[in-house]
Amino acid sequence: MMIRPYLLLLVLGCACRPSTDVSPHEFESLLHTLARSWSTQETAAAVACFTPDATYMQPPDEQFYQGHEQLRSYFGALKPGTTLVFHQLWFDEETQTGAGEFTFGNTHTQSGVTGVAVIQLKDGKINAWREYFMAGPLDFATFIRPTGKTWKWHIGNYP
Repeated sequence: MMIRPYLLLLVLGCACRPSTDVSPHEFESLLHTLARSWSTQETAAAVACFTPDATYMQPPDEQFYQGHEQLRSYFGALKPGTTLVFHQLWFDEETQTGAGEFTFGNTHTQSGVTGVAVIQLKDGKINAWREYFMAGPLDFATFIRPTGKTWKWHIGNYP
């Protein structure tokens, strides 16, 4: 019995990638949905981006939320003017782990935080979110600009 080439490709393709895994494009889409949901205070849509048992934390001991109920309360407190923008996204399809450089804040105050979130997926949704950030201006270009700042550490004061 001869196996047709297209059938072999179909079988091998299914064996290589579990149906619940996402592609880099799908990861980006998920994160953009989350950003849009937070920025428009669509709490249900934001919570739907996470698994029911997801953890959301800012280590080592700043913030910790677990599960849809706690995430719903946390996301539900977002006020009009809230903004979340991802500047860069990276994703490892094999481990279903990604990261995103983001700015989060409020357009009414022009202040925010910029940082990185490390994100692990399970069944196509966020299962673990760890964020690390620094407070600063809401404008990303201003945040990362090397000039016009008084740096705490630089070659002039480094031992």
